[in-house]
Amino acid sequence: MSDAPVSLLNDISSLAWPALTCVVLLRYGNLIKQLIQAAVGRVQQGDEIKVGIVTIGQAVGKLKLPSSGEILTDDHVALIHRSWRAPHRDRDFGMPMYQIHLIVFGTPEALKRVDYVVYRLEKAYPNPVQVGGPLASNFELKELANGHSLIRAELYVRGQAEPVRLSRFIDLTEQSPPLKGTYQTMGAPD
Repeated sequence: MSDAPVSLLNDISSLAWPALTCVVLLRYGNLIKQLIQAAVGRVQQGDEIKVGIVTIGQAVGKLKLPSSGEILTDDHVALIHRSWRAPHRDRDFGMPMYQIHLIVFGTPEALKRVDYVVYRLEKAYPNPVQVGGPLASNFELKELANGHSLIRAELYVRGQAEPVRLSRFIDLTEQSPPLKGTYQTMGAPD
């Protein structure tokens, strides 16, 4: 008979945490939901949240808007590319050829500060150093390719001693959506 009170106490203690959790969720459920939604929103914007030894987030997020007088960096601009097959050029080169299209993407405020862009391609290109197009085209570069490569870009910025250096690995795809209308209008200068 002395085992009955101990057994009852064990049963009650095993139910205590689930019961307490239910009470907290019923009482503070909406507040907990709002806190979770706020945390998710902050992580999606690139913030980092630390709870003890657990870190959530640290996403890259959107390109930053440069403030007046701030040095332009790779936090403000990025290289974006597309590629697609150009079979009509295969005969000219005796191998499968692809068209590549690169642009500099950023906010209009960032792009307006760029004077010009110098692209550095693989040494196998006839012109491995090329100046990109005008601001109106997001300093685009259009070129043919027959293999994967790394393209580097130097953005020369008004009033800034050092260029912003960017790079982009060029992967070749059979088809892809055009940059114009996707990215060029999003960061297009006014």
